[in-house]
Amino acid sequence: MDAWPVCDPYGSAGPDHLDGDYLLPPPNPAARVGAPLSPADRRRLDLHAALTIRGIAPRPGDQFAVNAISSLGDAVTAAVLRWISSDD
Repeated sequence: MDAWPVCDPYGSAGPDHLDGDYLLPPPNPAARVGAPLSPADRRRLDLHAALTIRGIAPRPGDQFAVNAISSLGDAVTAAVLRWISSDD
């Protein structure tokens, strides 16, 4: 599979000038895994995304806490997500 061409309006950087680095092609939706996520996995990913957006780096042991919170259901996860995203 070919990489996307480098978009350089001056033509000074092309595939030969990338020193081993290259752009990745866009994802292929047809190649996605078709298995649906469980509700707990969806909540876990939502928690990780919210923490990442806020710039909160995970610490050792945080995965256990995220898994525990995500297993408590939609209402608990929604409350925690609200707390994480609150600007107050």
